[in-house]
Amino acid sequence: MKTTLRVLGLSISFVVALFVFLFVAYGMRARLPPLPLRAIGRAEALSAFEGERQLATQLGMTLAEEGEAPVTLVDGVGVWRRPIALGARECVAVIVTAYGYQSPRAVAVQDLAADSSRITTYPVAPLSVHRGSEGLVAQTQWCNWDAQPRVAVAETRGTDPLVNSPFHEGVLHYAVYRAPWGRVGGPLALTRGELSASGLASLGPEPAVLAAQSQVPPGARSLGAAIELTMAGARLLPANATTYQRLYDAVRGDLDAGVNPRVDPFVPPGDRWGLGLPVNFRQVTETALRGARQPPLHDAVIEVAENRFRRVLLVADLGRLGASCATLMFTRLVVAQGASLMRHQGAERGVAIPAQGNVVIDRQCPAGAVVIYTASDSDQETYRLDVYATTN
Repeated sequence: MKTTLRVLGLSISFVVALFVFLFVAYGMRARLPPLPLRAIGRAEALSAFEGERQLATQLGMTLAEEGEAPVTLVDGVGVWRRPIALGARECVAVIVTAYGYQSPRAVAVQDLAADSSRITTYPVAPLSVHRGSEGLVAQTQWCNWDAQPRVAVAETRGTDPLVNSPFHEGVLHYAVYRAPWGRVGGPLALTRGELSASGLASLGPEPAVLAAQSQVPPGARSLGAAIELTMAGARLLPANATTYQRLYDAVRGDLDAGVNPRVDPFVPPGDRWGLGLPVNFRQVTETALRGARQPPLHDAVIEVAENRFRRVLLVADLGRLGASCATLMFTRLVVAQGASLMRHQGAERGVAIPAQGNVVIDRQCPAGAVVIYTASDSDQETYRLDVYATTN
């Protein structure tokens, strides 16, 4: 019994002594001065800045303005903003660094209508943004198609992780570079920043078509006006019973019941490939359905694997396009966003066609089969189709 009491007493004494030791150590630590933080020097920041300048000048951009501004952290974040009057067909690069007790966290080019008190995330995304590195410098780039004012916004972080630290002052060094669209090559040529899908879509279809022109095959002869391939339904080329039957068979797949695949009815007047298809499709569908009652419209999608579908853009009877060798050029009408199409011929599940940016080119020589072209069922963008006669 005495032994047990002695052990218990020793244990209690040890716990009390440990508690006293920790209390005294914490009190002494609290009275010690904080360890000095290493401030980022101006020379160090500007040295990193020079490397980013080279990326802007390599694109053909020239310096438009440069300066410095003090930035104070508020709730752990510093914000710098500057309006940019950006003209039509003009590109810009915004480069920032910081020295003192701050470093750049992100830099963006935003629509002037967006809230510029911070880098926006919702509901309007930045046109272009560079985020998240722990480096000393950040750069983002953007190209305007039409003349619209923009705003550059940069955010900085403190080098001290404690929000209430006295070490929070810093200076932001910035530069704005500019160049014409033609010299840079448009958004496809930009090398810094993440371009938002909404920003690219706001440029409209013209820059996408312009970017595609350099890929027209040499010596190609156009076989007709450009055709827009939209969500209205699959385009038939030419619009006749043969191409509709091919679409019907592909959409039906292994189903026993009949289907009525949606066909794009908006054939431009005078379209050389629009001849031969009745306006209401009655004759064609009755042939395809073998006299059965016509079911409701069905989206023109085909199942390429179990529960994996693709949207039909086009069914083309290549042998009736008017050329022994034909080239079909599909342009996804959003610049700098890649295209991804597949070609389906006979019973095959589909072959991916190589893409160059937002352009897919399919060369068929000799041109003779009836072919289906599909996009991902999640791709809701409009495509432009140009058909050319080529030598190979």
